[in-house]
Amino acid sequence: MTRYMDIKALRLTIQQMHAVTLLIGLLVLCGCSNNLHNNIDCNQPLNPSWVDLGQITQDIQILTSDKFAGRKTASAESVYSQQFLSQRFSEIGLIPWQQEYQHSFEYSSLFSTTTGVNMVGVIPSKNLSTRWRVVMAHYDHLGQQGSKIYHGADDNASGVSGLLAIAKQWQISGLDDVNLMIVATDAEETGLHGSYALVEQIEQTPGMEIELAMNLDMIGHPSKPRAIYVEGENNFNQFATIRQQLSQQHKLCIRLSYVQREGPNIKRMNWLNASDHYPFHKAGLPWIYFGVPPHNKYHTPQDTIDTVNIAFIATVTEIAYSFLTRTDLTTTREQSRFGKNQATFK
Repeated sequence: MTRYMDIKALRLTIQQMHAVTLLIGLLVLCGCSNNLHNNIDCNQPLNPSWVDLGQITQDIQILTSDKFAGRKTASAESVYSQQFLSQRFSEIGLIPWQQEYQHSFEYSSLFSTTTGVNMVGVIPSKNLSTRWRVVMAHYDHLGQQGSKIYHGADDNASGVSGLLAIAKQWQISGLDDVNLMIVATDAEETGLHGSYALVEQIEQTPGMEIELAMNLDMIGHPSKPRAIYVEGENNFNQFATIRQQLSQQHKLCIRLSYVQREGPNIKRMNWLNASDHYPFHKAGLPWIYFGVPPHNKYHTPQDTIDTVNIAFIATVTEIAYSFLTRTDLTTTREQSRFGKNQATFK
């Protein structure tokens, strides 16, 4: 390149400058820079270390089978799901919370009242403690419409399979001074009702210091380039450092929320009220969400097990567990408070 290149050749049009600005903004917002991932190849082969891929596959196969017919709240197929989850909770060694796994709640739906059922199991701390960490994943989906079954493999059999794997691993290497609550929530699709009911029930239970609520919702259908997205990072101090460490440890890119480009604009999708972490947010409790962006199988009958990535689910599960079991987590929220909701307990 010569020093006296034509100045016109160096000029960017306004449109070009705008495009460059957008590109830079996209790179910053979605966390794709090498600085954030330390040159991690987002598409390198995944190699989960302890999650049982066969068990993940089996759990999703059962939850998405025709017998479960989309797991719609208050349906016979929802009861099948509850029976399956009760069996898996028992196999893992979860203790029924307040003497039972099934916790019913009611909510208003149009001109009627609907009953949902949260499935709750706990692993008490080895040392007496009031500290609690909660992991949840909704098990309900859209059910069946005519001959079309909405199987809900990614949404959210994937999250439930990860939930169960985390519960099993906690029995082996969980924190001695922390109680773990495992919750498969119901009625998420119709308005986060199960999570609202759970928060209300926790409020009514003395001696529970919730220091983390983790939500797994749609962790099976990776984007391109491959990454898991998180929301709620502002609830925790030093999250940028934690994110970098987890990404390095598990060899998977971790991005903040989801960036959409709409015409000339770039915006970050607001997932704050999109899933079961929102009632915890309203209650003033620290939370984190793991999930993937909506995709072309989302809320369609084509959301089947053959379209999810089992190794990705396993890797995300291991990342979530690594975050869950950190002993250096500190929250940016000064104190906890609880919000009110319209759910009532039977």
